[in-house]
Amino acid sequence: MKREVISHLLIFLLGVLIGATLLQPYSESPSKLFGGGEAEANIVAVSSLENTGVIGKVRVQVLPGEGRVLISTNPFVEPDTQYSAETAVEVASKITGMDLSDYDVIFDFEINGTVLGGPSAGAAMTAAVVAAVENSSIREDVVITGTIEEDGSIGEVGGILEKAQAAAQSGMKLFLLPEGQSQIKYYEKVVKDRRIGGIVFYEIHYVPSYLNLSEYMSSYGLQVIEVSDIREALKYLLEK
Repeated sequence: MKREVISHLLIFLLGVLIGATLLQPYSESPSKLFGGGEAEANIVAVSSLENTGVIGKVRVQVLPGEGRVLISTNPFVEPDTQYSAETAVEVASKITGMDLSDYDVIFDFEINGTVLGGPSAGAAMTAAVVAAVENSSIREDVVITGTIEEDGSIGEVGGILEKAQAAAQSGMKLFLLPEGQSQIKYYEKVVKDRRIGGIVFYEIHYVPSYLNLSEYMSSYGLQVIEVSDIREALKYLLEK
């Protein structure tokens, strides 16, 4: 009886080992099963020539390769944009759980202008990589501006008012921006006159004032929302 029990136990263990071996191909890491993907997101910048906001696109392709991060040079991009691209890939890899060391990530920018500089497209670039890996899409009526940091947080950028105006003029419905930047500080010119004897002197002062961007842009049909982290931003950016 004892030998029979041991015999049955050995047969059971052998079956478990065979089953585990047969199932092994289906237990591969996601990166081994991912054949590549592509996605695009809206970006917004400020033209250095006209000091106005400009809407464009960033397109991302994720293809089997050597772990390179490549950027199209038309329009010409500055070095800080290259750094943003590398950070975007690192953060997207963490969010999706996908090891991209065996893939090339290619960024292609479409925007009016000769030079694309600054890190303000970092958040949009990250979202596009996430969408490409997850085979999802970015909403066409949403645009985000903000840097991307290594921990996934979204950093401050300049030209907020100009970018919001460009978003509204382009028919966007939602404008995402870094936390704390929906209150725009500006200086109002105040002129006071002083009369001394028969002479009038004018004193000019610049007094700080604040513009509530959310209230201001609502009259143009644009909703303004602050986001502090790319994960929070993805809730608004990704198609449901």
